[in-house]
Amino acid sequence: MEKARLLATAGVLGTVATGLTATGCGTATHTVVVTAPAKAVTGTAAAAAKTTAASSAPGTTTPNTTVPSTTAQSTTAPATTTPAAPANPAPATTPAPAPVAAPLTNPSAVVTQFYQDISDGDYSAAWALGGDNLAGGASYATWVAGYQDTTSSIAVVTSSNWNSDTAYAEIDATQLDGSVKTYSGTYTVRGGVIVSADITQTS
Repeated sequence: MEKARLLATAGVLGTVATGLTATGCGTATHTVVVTAPAKAVTGTAAAAAKTTAASSAPGTTTPNTTVPSTTAQSTTAPATTTPAAPANPAPATTPAPAPVAAPLTNPSAVVTQFYQDISDGDYSAAWALGGDNLAGGASYATWVAGYQDTTSSIAVVTSSNWNSDTAYAEIDATQLDGSVKTYSGTYTVRGGVIVSADITQTS
């Protein structure tokens, strides 16, 4: 009983198994077997204990392991605008020059054209073809008036070349009153211009 009291005084809790053991002296002895109950430690309690131990340790700081968020940069290329090609202005069109008639070199052709210009009222052209040489020294205005006041039209009835610079021609000159006068003669032509004439009125 004394041993059981000492064990109880020591504060060991548990299940006490009591048995009798015979000693050599024949005195009954109480043997007290104290079995300490196993204390089950749950996972939650162990984790709490570790957390408490970690927080109570002096000078220990748990580093922040949070990874800062990253913002993805846009890799989209900025839109580019291709400037429109300037419109090409249409090149200025230069009008083709009026064809220049080749100078007449055939004597009979020159005589025929001379009288045709007078009939058409193109006196400047007739003057350039030899009227200046046939005016007898009269001015251009006087020469023009001589035809305008008397002649309506002149027609070359026949013409022929006598040589390279001489043509023979017969003409009918219709007057303003309707009458017709006829002339015949020769014309000397050089360089496409009548330089002289020998004309006779035949009717």
